[in-house]
Amino acid sequence: MAQEAITKFFSREGFLNKRGVGIVIGLVILIGAMFVPEQPDLSHQGIMAIASLLFAVSLWVCGTFPVGITGILALVVAVVIGAADYKTVFSGYSVSVVFYVIAIFALPALLLKTKWGVRLVARLFKITGDSSEKLILAFMIGTCLVSTIMSDVPAAVLFMGISYVVLKAADAQPGKSRLGKCMMIGIPIAAVIGGVVTPAGSSFNMVAMGVLTGATGETISFLNWIIVGLPIAILCVPLCWFSLVKILKPEQLDQKAFDSLREAAAEAGRPTNYEVRALIMILALPVLWILGTWIPVLNVTTVAIIGLAIMFIPGINLLTWEEFSASVPWTIILMVGAVLSLGNMFSATGADVFVTNLFMSSGVASLNFTLFLLITVVFIYLLHTIAPVGAAIISLFLPILIGICTTLGVSPAIPTMLLAFIVAGNFLLPVNPTLIVTYGEGYYTFGDMFKAGVIPAIIFCVCMTLWVPFICGVLGM
Repeated sequence: MAQEAITKFFSREGFLNKRGVGIVIGLVILIGAMFVPEQPDLSHQGIMAIASLLFAVSLWVCGTFPVGITGILALVVAVVIGAADYKTVFSGYSVSVVFYVIAIFALPALLLKTKWGVRLVARLFKITGDSSEKLILAFMIGTCLVSTIMSDVPAAVLFMGISYVVLKAADAQPGKSRLGKCMMIGIPIAAVIGGVVTPAGSSFNMVAMGVLTGATGETISFLNWIIVGLPIAILCVPLCWFSLVKILKPEQLDQKAFDSLREAAAEAGRPTNYEVRALIMILALPVLWILGTWIPVLNVTTVAIIGLAIMFIPGINLLTWEEFSASVPWTIILMVGAVLSLGNMFSATGADVFVTNLFMSSGVASLNFTLFLLITVVFIYLLHTIAPVGAAIISLFLPILIGICTTLGVSPAIPTMLLAFIVAGNFLLPVNPTLIVTYGEGYYTFGDMFKAGVIPAIIFCVCMTLWVPFICGVLGM
């Protein structure tokens, strides 16, 4: 009996599967890090911080534990192995973005209580016909357009809520449906791409412009930013969509799903008083988020939480607490806090400075400028994939790149826009807020994201590297 149990434990159905391999890789990383000697420019704490981050990534990629459990486990491990104290290690949970991500899940919950999603999808069907591929493209274009004037995360959440209408009608089961997988990966990718189009599309755009102004006194006009960013979106959205549908091969919607949605739209009738109030709230939040670009008090977290509170005011009663709490993927909230905490620890221990200096001292700056830019973009993209600390990456790399460009007589606007575009998000692993929100729905795994995201990532990086220097030269920026 005992031998049978042991055999089963070490079989492919037991420990020796993908999930068990994640534990083995994670332990090897931690144990190996303990034997790495301290460097003049990298402390023992920095070594342990890097090990903690890689430990978390290995467990996430292999799906060893639920993502939220992996996140908090990695933080506890970081304390145990001496990367930092508890206050530093868990600092990400005190960041306002955690509460922002919680609050914005009120939008899809509210949308699902109305027939607005059904009405919109029925109109989309008139354009896309019975093709699930064209429907996915329509969702990606819509997400991209909205994301040009509001933050990527709420844009992704809004269209994720609308996509539920389609997925529910198609009986698309999480973890099984290729349509659901393609939709939930395509929406955040489109949100990230849309964020490059205008300075208002991502908070990192403004952060990068602030560094540029501080270093050189120069700025980038709203119009020039659009001239640079819009062609990237126009090219990347259809290319990334084509790649996704060819790799994931979403199943077609059957006639029954089409008929049920059309019937639901026909039966929706005129909007009720509740639907009108819900629509006002759904539209008001994005408008206030956009105004927050110029009115600091209207930052995304403040607007999201006040908007959430308003939904519960007696007489308005747009949501109940039970409806809201059921819509929030709490395991993903744990993961968001863990990712932010790991990033803070990465910065606090000097690991980020070490990685930056290691890259810049590799001799890459002496290469042909276009090749230098491409290697830099790919390196930062990969770094941001496992350590999504966008503000820290901009503050570390951008001053150095601006200095190199100034020395070479090249416009400092080039690295400014490239870095802003890179840190908005990535398509390889769902460890940044824009991708995390759809990952929590369970339609795809880390492996699915990587498989489907490699080609879009290559397209995005190459397009940026070739286009931004060219058009900046044409515009005389």
